[in-house]
Amino acid sequence: MDPTILYSDQYLTVFCKSLQCFTGVHSSILIRIDSAGATCHMCFIGRTGASSAASWIWRRMLRQVIHRGLKSSFYWLGLFVSRHPVFFLTVPAVLTIIFGFTVLSRFKPETDLEILVAPTHSLAKIERSLANSLFPVDQSKHKLYSDLHTPGRYGRLILLARSGGNILELAEQVLQVHKKVLDMRVNYKGFNYTFAHLCVLSHRDRRCLLDDIITIFEDIRLAVLSNSTFSKVPVSYPNTTLKDGRVSFIGHQLGGVALPVNSRDQQVKFARAIQITYYLRNLGPVVQDIISEKWESEFCKLVHQLATDSQELHILSLTSFSLWRDFHKTGVLAKSEVLVSLVLVLLAATISSSMRDCLRGKPFLGLLGVLTICIANVTAAGIFFISDGKFNSTLLGIPFFAMGKCGFVHGDCGDCM
Repeated sequence: MDPTILYSDQYLTVFCKSLQCFTGVHSSILIRIDSAGATCHMCFIGRTGASSAASWIWRRMLRQVIHRGLKSSFYWLGLFVSRHPVFFLTVPAVLTIIFGFTVLSRFKPETDLEILVAPTHSLAKIERSLANSLFPVDQSKHKLYSDLHTPGRYGRLILLARSGGNILELAEQVLQVHKKVLDMRVNYKGFNYTFAHLCVLSHRDRRCLLDDIITIFEDIRLAVLSNSTFSKVPVSYPNTTLKDGRVSFIGHQLGGVALPVNSRDQQVKFARAIQITYYLRNLGPVVQDIISEKWESEFCKLVHQLATDSQELHILSLTSFSLWRDFHKTGVLAKSEVLVSLVLVLLAATISSSMRDCLRGKPFLGLLGVLTICIANVTAAGIFFISDGKFNSTLLGIPFFAMGKCGFVHGDCGDCM
């Protein structure tokens, strides 16, 4: 028998090899001996069990070494803090106040959804940048918007006839809404800007690019004013021919279309809705992007007002920041849940630190631990915003992860001690 002896602070483990067991199978015997020398456990294990037992021994020893190092380090840290109480009471409090004011003054939400959902080295971003450089987006606005690499900044109107009516019969009302959008003004540093100042320009005549469905509705209005009906204006679907001879795709601009049965001309007689998109330039300076963002905000307010006043149309809006606005609202809607969670954490910290023995129970210590984590989170948030970080609602859960992790570590340390 060739024993290998490994030392541990609580017991000796004698790992015997090359032992013939009573079963006649080549096995190993694991004997655990306490510090007094009395045998406390004996079991017969095979070759696989021997390797697993050895790995368990090494893990146990490694955990004890790490525990000793951490215990010694925190002992000297606590000793150092106790010898300098004034410094560790004033300096952290001053830093927390400074960084807390930084959070209030430099708070900025993240408005780019791509940064939230895609990494900076995303191949999609690189490929889109290449596509935009080779195929300029402003030359494709009159095409189907889903074919664009990215729509940029835009405002979109969806007008639906009430009570299942025909939107083609409401050309005058549709064009009135369209005119109000074009006349809408945005004030920035004393100057008023309209859609004409911010729109994407056509390379042919340097005019604002608008959907071709606007031209069709203007022709319908002229036909109605001349005592004709809208059916006198030929509108085919999904491709239609305009007055200037161009063939335009309007499949994404006219919705709920009903075509006559057994007809070759495919002339539109009925449609439920119309969609108009107002594209804004997004390749200019930062100031122009700020103005475009204000235009989108005013656009949403205008559409909400028009939807309230209109008796014949359902009016809906969509902008480039609509998804971000809904995403950002999750932080606002989660306020009550965050407060309830904080109260539950405080309650759990108090109960877990309380005991029947008044001398051993330390409920205020649990509350102080939660308060310490909150102060650390405020300080970390201040450092985050000083380094030009931007807030998004996914960061709301980080403080609770920190509290849960601290509680988990505290429980482990209590078991170890």
